[in-house]
Amino acid sequence: MFRSRDMGRAVAVRRWTPTALDCYKRGCNCEGCFYKDFFSGSSQKCQMKASVLELVRVLGTPNIELQQFINEAEEK
Repeated sequence: MFRSRDMGRAVAVRRWTPTALDCYKRGCNCEGCFYKDFFSGSSQKCQMKASVLELVRVLGTPNIELQQFINEAEEK
């Protein structure tokens, strides 16, 4: 199944891959991603955000626990 997204080219999704899961866990934020440096010297852009959005649309959210960030001020 091919779909087009504004932020990326058409993607075909079948399953959650480890890389897609990592991207999903980071909230599709490229900071800290292995591939950020890979694409920095290239005219191509990473298409993982488009893939993650399509995976959520087609397959739903993955069955994983997301890390929760707790504000230290809220704990006190």
